[in-house]
Amino acid sequence: KKWTVLYFYPGAFTSGCTLEARGFQRDLPSYQNLNAQIVGVSVDSIEKNAQFCTEEKLDFYMLSDVGGKVSKLYGSALSIPGFGTFSNRQTYLLDPRGNLRFVFTDVESHVPRHSAEVLEKIQLFQQEA
Repeated sequence: KKWTVLYFYPGAFTSGCTLEARGFQRDLPSYQNLNAQIVGVSVDSIEKNAQFCTEEKLDFYMLSDVGGKVSKLYGSALSIPGFGTFSNRQTYLLDPRGNLRFVFTDVESHVPRHSAEVLEKIQLFQQEA
């Protein structure tokens, strides 16, 4: 059982999403030391997410939520008329028992430091335990 960082992002290969994914990849050893896993979610196709993982050398899961069903269930879906449904940039922190412990809703304004903020929050929760 691990902590899970479930992060929703609008689309692979966009500047913000690439920066966010690189931050999580850069800090992956720190997450592993804290018994945490990273899982990215977008409405992109499996093929596009696979290409994104390959080109960015990402060593964590990227899930394809085609149609936005999972994004809607988590309250992270954005529907734009004429363009469809996208995942809003939000991050959910789940403890090893699967309990939702924290939601990062204002990720867009601080993507470069987001991974560090998530690590700090996990450490804080683990110290409280």
